[in-house]
Amino acid sequence: MNNLIDEQKLIVILRGIPKAKTEKVAKALYEGGARVIEVTFNQSDKNTLADTAEKIKIIRETLGDDILVGAGTVLNKAQVKAAKEAGASFILAPNTDVEVIKYTKELGMLSIPGAFTPSEIMTAYNAGADYVKLFPITKDDIGYLKNIAAPISHVPFICTGGVNPDTIELFLNNGAVALGTGASILKKELIENEDYAEITRLTKLHLDKIKEARSL
Repeated sequence: MNNLIDEQKLIVILRGIPKAKTEKVAKALYEGGARVIEVTFNQSDKNTLADTAEKIKIIRETLGDDILVGAGTVLNKAQVKAAKEAGASFILAPNTDVEVIKYTKELGMLSIPGAFTPSEIMTAYNAGADYVKLFPITKDDIGYLKNIAAPISHVPFICTGGVNPDTIELFLNNGAVALGTGASILKKELIENEDYAEITRLTKLHLDKIKEARSL
């Protein structure tokens, strides 16, 4: 599982995508070359446990083992369990919760907690995290990423803030091993208009930019 994230270096984030459009969105991403998809929990939605699990199931049933699907914005063990039962392979969170990290690993999934300070980062990594999402951080904080990645270079960092074709090289060349984005591919108007061809094009564009950055 780690190899797929390391090789592709792109996690496409499905946040707020209607359940009825999940299958077509997933297919459009796949056609563009995406192989790692994150479906986020909506913590303000009382039905998010069942809704997110159903979306994960839809993606798994649609694309099977050809894609790595996981859950994002995971804040507790109940959400970890629901994601696992739905077919998720990784858990991504905005924070560092040692219990969530350990439970994720007990269930055989990749753990990607969020952290910002050196102490948070090392707490997450020492608890068993496979990657650490440096959060919150954007392209304007690239100096912080570079400074953090130098002394703790053994920790693989994933960045998700402000990732787009224009910033991919900046992130990858300053300490990030992989990137996550939703807004720069799954634009609101594209979802509303069901412009799946453009979603496919944007996915390919992001992956092409990653290839270019890796060749530098």
